[in-house]
Amino acid sequence: SMDIIIQTFLFTSVYYLIRQPGVPFWQFLVPFGFTAYAASGWGYLISTFVPPRHGPFIVSLVIFIICGLLGNPSTLANFLVGGAMEVCISALSITRWSVQMSFSEAVYDLHPQPSGVQQYMYNMDKDVFFKRDWGFGTWWTAAAALAITGTALRIGSALGLRLMNRDKQV
Repeated sequence: SMDIIIQTFLFTSVYYLIRQPGVPFWQFLVPFGFTAYAASGWGYLISTFVPPRHGPFIVSLVIFIICGLLGNPSTLANFLVGGAMEVCISALSITRWSVQMSFSEAVYDLHPQPSGVQQYMYNMDKDVFFKRDWGFGTWWTAAAALAITGTALRIGSALGLRLMNRDKQV
């Protein structure tokens, strides 16, 4: 909705001005937009299944877990080894894809040349974020994954609205 678009633009603008990442603003804004789309989908889905007084707290916990804990590159390196766990993490973690979008654009535009410990971290990030590609590039793969996630969560939300509290529907 419009409030999500406005809030995403304002947050990204302030963060962009503070960080000054060296890439064009739109390349910084798009991953944030996809993140907001997928995260709001989680909010919509959870709000259809829990009481309104518990919704914001539960959504905060879920987003913290799927973004903060499951989206860390060092954690992802352990999960993205194939099999069911990789499928689950790739389906649930928003930052698994949004950070991949930002990282691939930064590598493409800035051509980093790290050294020392930074070289180790850079190689770990490359191994994680350039690992899976659906055949149309890492950036577009991540964009498609986030769009699919956000849309699937909204479909689940619509089903939740339809199927939950049937006695209260008119």
